[in-house]
Amino acid sequence: MISEHNRKRIVTVASCSFMIFLFLMPLFTSQGKVNNFFYLSLILMAVVFLVDRQRLQNFIQDAKTPLLFISTFLFYFSLSTFWSTGEGTFTSALKHSFYILFFILMINHVVKNYGILRLHSLIFAAAFTLLLLTFIFVDKSTLLTGRLENGFFGAPSNVIDLGGYFAVGIISAFIIARESGRHWIYFPASLLFIGLLLTQSRGPLLALIVSSFLLFAKYKHIHLRHILSTLGGLVIIGLFFYFTGYGSEYSQRLIDAYQQSYVRFGIWQHTLELVEQRPWFGWGFDKTLSFRNSLGAVVTTTHSVYFSTLLKGGVVGLILLAGVVSAGLGCAWRRFHEAMALEAMLYLFSLMFFITQGMFVIGSPSEAWMLFWLPLAVAMASRRVAPQVNVRAASFSD
Repeated sequence: MISEHNRKRIVTVASCSFMIFLFLMPLFTSQGKVNNFFYLSLILMAVVFLVDRQRLQNFIQDAKTPLLFISTFLFYFSLSTFWSTGEGTFTSALKHSFYILFFILMINHVVKNYGILRLHSLIFAAAFTLLLLTFIFVDKSTLLTGRLENGFFGAPSNVIDLGGYFAVGIISAFIIARESGRHWIYFPASLLFIGLLLTQSRGPLLALIVSSFLLFAKYKHIHLRHILSTLGGLVIIGLFFYFTGYGSEYSQRLIDAYQQSYVRFGIWQHTLELVEQRPWFGWGFDKTLSFRNSLGAVVTTTHSVYFSTLLKGGVVGLILLAGVVSAGLGCAWRRFHEAMALEAMLYLFSLMFFITQGMFVIGSPSEAWMLFWLPLAVAMASRRVAPQVNVRAASFSD
């Protein structure tokens, strides 16, 4: 039997291991060795739960309703491996689904036991470190034209995902400023925004801008320090455009991307044609695209998680995803009314980001964990509740 003191020590080690994983995951995307910290956390927590069922109940207590929707979604797509023609197996998909559930619950555990500030300090530190490493290793001669491609080896291979990481870091910086009052954090957040611009990716930029409109509905009283901090950030970004002449390069990139946007519509049309062949349950977990678009390029991804869900899981799968999204929006709504509008903003950013990006969200630790499951977990986690003082008992003792 493990004593209560040792249980607490094991949980502490598991929490620290998970937080190390959370910091390293954005820096070394899809690097297997980093995942060992996650596995260690999982094993240690499992040991404690085996001897302490009450602790397990407390671990999942706050997330039961959204967890039900998420579990159903994950289990259905694990089952879809049986009618898929790929190499994926039911046990492998189910294992990754279990990892995702544990990841979501551990985010809630970190918030409850270490606070919102600790969680988002880790996320911001990881995003900003990734930005610095990218600037160090990227080819400086193509810094303003190469979309930050071929930079740091551990970064996401897709610059759109890299831009998404930077956007998540920006929102985390705002949360840090709110929780701690450290408004100097807007300076490195401005650098993250410059990094986002240098990826020349429309998706994460538009998702960040549109989701930020939520803040205007919440913060009706603007303080002078907010205005000065915002102006300071805008000055930094403006100086970057002025001294680099990057404005014309970026605007031309947006124009070219807009002119080529019809390519994505062609991909979605082809996806719907495949869905018509198997409308209800889809093609299964491993289904990908394989065709040449109008530009002659070979396409393997739907460039939308929602279309991918429809392709793999059919109408049933899309309905289950809608359940997950609805549960997440319900959590985001509660956070919005708990003075945590930035957490709701992060989740809205994620939902909009994946309209035009991604293939699927179930798998080993990867970009989807950072850009889909993390924002959902943040929306599900409420503030840490301080212990209540028993006023009546105190008065009697006096």
